[in-house]
Amino acid sequence: MADESRVGILCAPDHTVFAAVADTLRERGVVVTFYDPEAPLDRTTVADLDAIVAKKTRPATFTTLRLAADCGVPAWNDFVAYCIFAFRLVGLHALETVGFRTPPVSFTPPEGEYVAKTLRSWEGVPVRNGEGDFYQPLLPADPVDHKYYCVDDGEQYHVRVLEAASKLGGEKRVLGRRDPDPDLAAKVRELARRTGAHGVGVDVISVDGEPYAVDVNPAPSFRETGLEAPIADSIRSLLR
Repeated sequence: MADESRVGILCAPDHTVFAAVADTLRERGVVVTFYDPEAPLDRTTVADLDAIVAKKTRPATFTTLRLAADCGVPAWNDFVAYCIFAFRLVGLHALETVGFRTPPVSFTPPEGEYVAKTLRSWEGVPVRNGEGDFYQPLLPADPVDHKYYCVDDGEQYHVRVLEAASKLGGEKRVLGRRDPDPDLAAKVRELARRTGAHGVGVDVISVDGEPYAVDVNPAPSFRETGLEAPIADSIRSLLR
């Protein structure tokens, strides 16, 4: 039962989405505590929880999630899911496995313009024509990204899509919501199902009408998606 259960969220307590999620859980009798995502939790603290939610991809996240697995404490996205999504080449392979197109990868800069990326997502954001651990050609995409978000509430998958100005062209700026493409939504749901992720984000660009997945995130912000209620249901489903 969720009553009297304890949930730890690795996130700032004033996060727009997860503060609202915490309020909903508390209304249902769940004790929610926020923890600094930059510092790993110790074994005693982890073992005293009934579920853990990691909202930041940091080295400390992996330490805490590994402890949670050792202690049998369920995590909203567990150690394995974070390993799949936070290591960029593994994440790209996962996207391909469920049917997404992805840009080709090289370990030297390709001809023409390109995007440089770090192997680990927390070590830096993708940069245009810079230095990185690996490289992908800068595809002639539309200037608007489609950001797919998926939440498993324990009974069904909820998919939302935001349109956003590409971060490669400057600061990310959300332009609004759009209806999910049924084929892409099915791929995102399958990605969540295969990895056991309860929440995931996938960035999709369009090149001459063809979609390419360029990034996957185990800890998206979910801001402006309207998914607060499904996220609360999803976390509560871990407590059954």
